[in-house]
Amino acid sequence: MVQILLNSAVAVLVGSAILTSTISALLGDDRSLQRVPVKIRVPRGRNDGGRFRLLK
Repeated sequence: MVQILLNSAVAVLVGSAILTSTISALLGDDRSLQRVPVKIRVPRGRNDGGRFRLLK
């Protein structure tokens, strides 16, 4: 009997967490439009494959 109550409580908690995250995602701002700073590493040295040489 106790195990059934604990499983039910866990199911309710998981369901409420999923519902809360769904509602906040639907009501929140569109996060795809936010700019995120990104560092781009440019390969230099022997392993660049000659991609950065100027053509004459």
